[in-house]
Amino acid sequence: MTDLSFATATELAAMIRARELSPLELMRHTLDRVASINGDLNAVVSLDPQRALDEATALTDRLAHGAEPGPLAGLPIAVKDLEDAEGFPTTRGTKAFRDAPPAASDSVHVARLRAAGAIVIGKTNAPPMGAAIATHNEAFGITRNPWNLDKSPGGSSGGAAAAVAAGLVSLATAGDGGGSTRIPAALCGIVGFKPTRGRIPHGPAEIPSWTQHSCLTPMTRTVRDAALHLDLAAGFDPADPYSLPRPAKSYVDGLAQRPPALRIVVHRTLGVAEPEPAVLHAVDRTIEVLRELGHDVVEDEIVHPHAEDFPAAVQLRQKVLAYQRFAAVAEEFAAHRDRFEPWFADLLDHGSSVTTAELSRYWEYRGQLDRWAAGLFDRCDLLLTPTTPTTAWPAEGPDVQRRTIPIAFTAPFNDTGNPAISVPTGLSPDGLPCAVQLVAPHHRDDLLLRVAADLEQVLGAPRPGITARR
Repeated sequence: MTDLSFATATELAAMIRARELSPLELMRHTLDRVASINGDLNAVVSLDPQRALDEATALTDRLAHGAEPGPLAGLPIAVKDLEDAEGFPTTRGTKAFRDAPPAASDSVHVARLRAAGAIVIGKTNAPPMGAAIATHNEAFGITRNPWNLDKSPGGSSGGAAAAVAAGLVSLATAGDGGGSTRIPAALCGIVGFKPTRGRIPHGPAEIPSWTQHSCLTPMTRTVRDAALHLDLAAGFDPADPYSLPRPAKSYVDGLAQRPPALRIVVHRTLGVAEPEPAVLHAVDRTIEVLRELGHDVVEDEIVHPHAEDFPAAVQLRQKVLAYQRFAAVAEEFAAHRDRFEPWFADLLDHGSSVTTAELSRYWEYRGQLDRWAAGLFDRCDLLLTPTTPTTAWPAEGPDVQRRTIPIAFTAPFNDTGNPAISVPTGLSPDGLPCAVQLVAPHHRDDLLLRVAADLEQVLGAPRPGITARR
């Protein structure tokens, strides 16, 4: 018997297409699972069970009368609460918008998943406007890691990662502006894939993401599900004039092709971090597997171009992004500053003071990163690093030190736009997930997914003990 809680999106959709499982049966199972587990995790918010049941019932009837099922027909999904899903409020992860009315329409991303047959059951928790590396706010509270409830699932897509890892849904939408998909995936033992910048359209939005650091993403348990999501979500839309054309070939079909022998550069620190032993062991194990698969894996001394002043560079980056957040809510913030979480209000204030000199230094920094990444991928096909310097931190947030900045390995590739993926490698001695990151040249999402799928076949994906037993 298939365990519906931990079946993949690909498997569940195939069962519905084969009439082995109805959308209504799957939805009832999903809602029962959420009712049983979500109280511990606080991963799914703004849940609408009756709407989900009604949509599943209607789809079950249509399929019984011969309707053609879509690629995700009847699949329950959850949407990160920074993104619009028609009929659900978009709180942006802050009490300031806790009473927002239901969205009148879907984002382009969500609309494409619904068109493929997916059914949105609710939203997933996030920190205010995605501005933290742990998932908590004063609208819904703290989200916890299904491997250890005292730990965080990370941020900002922590609700999505916890929901997928715990078997609440097999697919959730997420977003990655500095590691916000890859980091929670790593801490929760699942797959976190950030495609090439522009692969999935943003919007519609009143203020575009002008720094172009953030990507819309899936949160999945398997590489194949990430590829399936990209097949459905990728492609140009006028709402995002920077979005890329639809790829000519299927990413799922590409997984059937073994990648050629590749030159893969490994760097354990990038000159900016000191990973803990369990994380370094995960990198070493991955190197062994890649060599067994026929790849040429080599050490490289290349370091981040701002290795010497990395904390200052990160602080500048985060201030510019705080300004972008401030600009998006300037009117609401001016009128109702007291409605925002105090620490987040302080962050918005800090962002509002950005100077033209700071903006100039930021764009100079971005240019240096672009040149650095271009030189790196002139010498190799893929880069291998840790995803995070540590395993999961406390639920309230990490104690960040100079050499354990959580976004040290992930944020550079948001700024360069390269595709990157976090792949689980197993558990640390204290039972927490470990992971590695693979990064590819621009537009080689296909190559990245193929190598990650090969790794997944060898390394596996364990289930979290706390929730898997229920």
